[in-house]
Amino acid sequence: MVLKNNSKIKKVFSIIANTVLVLLIIVGIIVGVALLPINNNYKLLAVTSGSMEPVIGVGSLVIIKPASGYQVGDIITFEKLNAVSDKDTTTHRIQLIAEKNGEKIYTTKGDANNAAASQTVNEDQIIGKYRFSIALLGYLLKYLKTLPGLILIIVIPATIIIYEEVRKIGREMKNIKNKKKLNKSPKKEK
Repeated sequence: MVLKNNSKIKKVFSIIANTVLVLLIIVGIIVGVALLPINNNYKLLAVTSGSMEPVIGVGSLVIIKPASGYQVGDIITFEKLNAVSDKDTTTHRIQLIAEKNGEKIYTTKGDANNAAASQTVNEDQIIGKYRFSIALLGYLLKYLKTLPGLILIIVIPATIIIYEEVRKIGREMKNIKNKKKLNKSPKKEK
């Protein structure tokens, strides 16, 4: 009875471990693809403010992609005018499109902001158009960009894979040794 329960516990643990490993690998692939320097590639961003609530909540993972054109009502992500880094972005809805010296100027505002809090954006500041968001996954993305997150997404799965492969090799070597012993054992004469 104890052996059966122990076997069931090992099986459940194995299923959970494999599921977590697969999820980590999938997240790693998605983040890796988004980081590739491909023109018009999807970008993944974490939302850190509530300016677009209730459409996009704080901590959401936002998926954006450059578009050929932008319309009033589109939600766009753009670099702030005096951005210190490319991570200094804002996601707001386009309220008005005007033209100044042959260049389009977009007036944007967060859905949760008052009308006075609108911003103007040049077309070259726009990173992309909002495609969809996944609630709370932005926190995970921000964590994965830290050293402990990097360890979680790369080092731990790689260690598990290496460990499993070493175990398989060990079992195969044991099987080969056992087969050799069986072949070398003295045969009974008839």
